[in-house]
Amino acid sequence: MKPVPYYVLALAMAVPAVLVGVELPSLFRFQSLALQSDLRGFYSAGYMLRAGQRRDIYDFPSIRRNQDEKITADDGVFPFVHPAYEAVFFIPLSLLPYLAARVVWAGFNLVLLGLIYRLLRPCIADLSAIGPKWMPPALLLGFMPIAFTIIEGQDSLVLLLILILVYRRIESNELQAGLLLSLGMFRFQVLLPIVALFLLWRSFRLVAGWIAGSAAVLSVSALVVGISAQVQGYARLLRELARISSLWPLLRRMPNLRALAAVCKLGMAPLVLASLSIFILAAVAGSRKNAQQRLLLAITVSAVVPYYLCFHDLSVLALPLLVATDGAVARRDWLRAALVSAALSGFSVFWFTRGKLYLGVLFTLFFLAMQATSLWKQRKNAQPVEVLGSF
Repeated sequence: MKPVPYYVLALAMAVPAVLVGVELPSLFRFQSLALQSDLRGFYSAGYMLRAGQRRDIYDFPSIRRNQDEKITADDGVFPFVHPAYEAVFFIPLSLLPYLAARVVWAGFNLVLLGLIYRLLRPCIADLSAIGPKWMPPALLLGFMPIAFTIIEGQDSLVLLLILILVYRRIESNELQAGLLLSLGMFRFQVLLPIVALFLLWRSFRLVAGWIAGSAAVLSVSALVVGISAQVQGYARLLRELARISSLWPLLRRMPNLRALAAVCKLGMAPLVLASLSIFILAAVAGSRKNAQQRLLLAITVSAVVPYYLCFHDLSVLALPLLVATDGAVARRDWLRAALVSAALSGFSVFWFTRGKLYLGVLFTLFFLAMQATSLWKQRKNAQPVEVLGSF
């Protein structure tokens, strides 16, 4: 195997160091941002379940009243917008004062990040071998959507952990992988494109596992808050959020095709056409590939096409980005490794321009194009072998 050029090693060490360095000012301001973090929605939902207000966790006036009383009185409200089964896990956190809960939740996210790295390490062995051991975990923490998740008090690292477990299981047992995937139904808008692509790829066992698991977690949600609250109250809240999210101040914080189309003043028809084109491209590029390759491609698609997508949702891209970097390192394809690193690093520019988070979709599309191109080349190179094998 060819040795690693000195300039590649220098760059590999510099990138994570710079990324973490860029984040430090925001990390130092972590506690000062506590009262306006997204954790308010999770904390209030856990408290309302504990206080016997389970039927009201999707009711705006009730949410506002509880957040004013338990956290701080202001003009903002952070609703809980996930199926109710997730709120159960925040009941213990609601036993603490809010600021203490904020610190505990951040610590829990850091523990999750350590577990994520441990599970991911066998999948990025070549990347880990080219430099100091601190490089891969620093790349994880330096990936802006992950740091953004921790600062905002969000739960996207849980979904990243679930997807890594699915990635490690999908080759041996697709049914179990589908069951694992269903645990991420608290971010169903991210999961639906993944499941839709696997349905196109005729991976019926994975889809069946996801359907069975999703039915189970949604049944638990109905038991927690009641069928009426989970179905009618949740649907009403989602409709209200869909209306609010169409306003530009919120839309510009969504790194998806929808926000980009709004900036370009395109209508719904071009947006639907572009989304369908990406689905078709991914379906074709992922045909005749193994389940792991398909999952990585589907995850990237799920970071582009959802109608509602927040910046912290892009944390899931850490899996395909790091695996792609590892593959390039294994082949000693330094140009591709640099391009993937550029896509990973590019998100850090938004530390300085938070009002233009919608431009993040351009980095995701760039990486998606790289994935599709690589898979297409593999497919073309494999065709002669398949022809010879048929004789």
